[in-house]
Amino acid sequence: MAVEAVNSYSQNTCLVPMAKGAAVGATIGWALKYGYPLNEDEKTTKEYIHAQNEIKKTKETFSPWTRSYIDEIKSKKNKSLAEDVFVSTYDGLKSGDKIGKNRILKAFRTMNEKDPESMKELKSLFYEARLQAEKIANKAVESYKLATKHFRPTEFFVTTGAVAGATVALLHNVMKTDVKN
Repeated sequence: MAVEAVNSYSQNTCLVPMAKGAAVGATIGWALKYGYPLNEDEKTTKEYIHAQNEIKKTKETFSPWTRSYIDEIKSKKNKSLAEDVFVSTYDGLKSGDKIGKNRILKAFRTMNEKDPESMKELKSLFYEARLQAEKIANKAVESYKLATKHFRPTEFFVTTGAVAGATVALLHNVMKTDVKN
C-alpha cells in the first residue's frame, strides 16, 4: 500500500483548491464584517454615543412613532372614554416635546373622576404607547449598529478571510493522503 501525500502536492494540484478556499474564506470574511459584534472602540466614538442617546430620548418624547399610534386610535369611529382621555393627553404636543408626568397624572385624575372602571384601559393604552416607542427605538438602535458595521474596512475582512481560506485549503491538500492498493 503506497501513501502519496507528498506526490499529490508536487503535481501542482493545490492551486485550484487554494483558489476555492480563498473564495470561500473571502465570502466568510465579508459576512463576518456584519456578523461580528461591535467592539469597544466602535461603541465609544462620539458619533455612536450621540446617536444612541438621541434614539433613546425619542422613547420619552412625542415622536412620529407616538403620533402614528395616536392617529391609529383617533381613526376609530367609536372610541371609549379611556381612548378619548388618552388622545387628549397628547393634544398640542409637537415632535420632540417631552411627555411630562403631569400630563399623564392629569389624564388619570380625569379618568378617575369620570369613570374609574376604565382606569385599567387607560393604563394599558399608555403602556402600549410606551412599548411601541421602545420597539421602534430598539429597531433604530439595531439599524444604527448595522450602519456602524458598514463603515468597517471591507478589505481587511475579505483579505483576512481569503488568506485563512487559502491556508486551510493548502494544508488540507498537503495533508490529504491517497491510499492505493
